[in-house]
Amino acid sequence: MRRVAGIGAGLLLVLAPLALVAAAQPPSAAAPTCPPVSKTRSGEQHRAIDATNDRHSWNLSRAVWDRVAPEPIGYPVRSDAWTKGCIIGGQVVGDIPRRWTRDQWYDGEDGGQRRGGDAFRQTMTDHRANFLRIRNAYVSNYEDAFNPDAARRGATTYLEHVHARYIRDDCVENEEVPHNLVITDSLFDGCFTAFAERPSGEHHARNGKGSQRLVVRHSLVYVEPQRLGPNYCGAEGVRLGRCRKVAEDTWLGAYGIWKWSPDAAHSVTVTNTVFRLDMPSYSSCAAQQWPAGNYRKVTLVWTGKGRYRTAGDCHNALPRGVKVTRDLRVWRRAKRAWLR
Repeated sequence: MRRVAGIGAGLLLVLAPLALVAAAQPPSAAAPTCPPVSKTRSGEQHRAIDATNDRHSWNLSRAVWDRVAPEPIGYPVRSDAWTKGCIIGGQVVGDIPRRWTRDQWYDGEDGGQRRGGDAFRQTMTDHRANFLRIRNAYVSNYEDAFNPDAARRGATTYLEHVHARYIRDDCVENEEVPHNLVITDSLFDGCFTAFAERPSGEHHARNGKGSQRLVVRHSLVYVEPQRLGPNYCGAEGVRLGRCRKVAEDTWLGAYGIWKWSPDAAHSVTVTNTVFRLDMPSYSSCAAQQWPAGNYRKVTLVWTGKGRYRTAGDCHNALPRGVKVTRDLRVWRRAKRAWLR
């Protein structure tokens, strides 16, 4: 089995708390107890795990999908009928060519081909108080890292100590039926989009009206510029600082933190979390509009040109409880602490 680059020998087997603050958790967001294990996978994987689940857990702590997905395995860890259970571990290292632009892997143009998929895709059944709990999982170089679905908004997905690296679209996509999402002690180290709650057909809105809630605590989120082609960038994007040209018909850019809509969560709580942005959104000012919510001890590390407030020719206002810094050491120290 090839060693997965960037993963410490026991990273997915040991739950190490993020050393930002003491991790006292509000009871309202406490994760339910995991039921007994019904499925176990270990070693190098060459086929997906795709099964129903009814009040059991899957132990994937020693299972690795190493560059066999999304081509040919689009959904390595999948269930189309999930009821009250946990997924423990699992490493998915995608095989999208690193130098391909979004035009190539997403749109299938310019000599590329569509390489889409979700590393973890579970659809919760229409069951009262249904939940999905994923902990100690790792995903890199994939379209979407985590794409939980639900039959009702009252369901809850818990992401605990998960690690995503260089995700080519959404680190967390919560769009089929947007439902409760609780993210704790996690590192999203390179997302094209961090949090997506914009179902197909919905337009952008700063504040959601959905009855579900989004909770993010003790976590790190880096929105990383990625290779884009002429479908996404051009001279105007460069002029506005939204894209940076790196080669002929190739730019760097990213969508942003918030892919928000009227259907997104009306309740947003973010505590003890560090965000990093290197550029404004390639798309529009919308991704830089922070939804109203309860923010406490949140830091935005801004490394882009000029002031964050006017980046991308936008008016970027931060909510109370979020401070901005240009000191990249803040991100680096927090990341080192998490990896330890």
